[in-house]
Amino acid sequence: MAQLTAEAVNSYHEQGYHLVKQPLFPADRFASLTAIFEEHLAGKGNLRADQLDTPHFADPRLLDYLMDESVLDMIEQVIGPDIGLWSSHFISKEPKVGRATPWHSDAGYWKGRFDRFTGIITVWLAIDRSDEENGCMRVIPGTHRTADGEYVPVDSGSNTFDTEIANVDEAKA
Repeated sequence: MAQLTAEAVNSYHEQGYHLVKQPLFPADRFASLTAIFEEHLAGKGNLRADQLDTPHFADPRLLDYLMDESVLDMIEQVIGPDIGLWSSHFISKEPKVGRATPWHSDAGYWKGRFDRFTGIITVWLAIDRSDEENGCMRVIPGTHRTADGEYVPVDSGSNTFDTEIANVDEAKA
């Protein structure tokens, strides 16, 4: 289990994210998850690689990972024991042709689905090595406090979403 320190939990609440630098699953279990992802990618048909939304609906094997004790124990350290699974995604960026992910807050896409955004957490797990060159996850610390900010349209042909946060430059300051 990824045991988080009190400092890590406080940093999560303050910054809006925490980077766990140790494997969440043992190597053999992670290899099995990677194989499931590769199956989904190979069978995506006409979908783009970044459109593998809620794969656990059709593939119950994923529930073994999404509801894994190590995942739930880590989440519980941050938000407490009342945990529900709402969504899952395989977001794959194809080399040179994959779409960009615009600056966003997940909560901005959840408007009207929740009456408040406290006690909600996203767990992001990289299947492949992720760095600046291949499009790693980037965050703007502290922007979770203004998660319901104004959004503006962007080209959905070249972006995974059709809107992005309007005041990104202000958020970075």
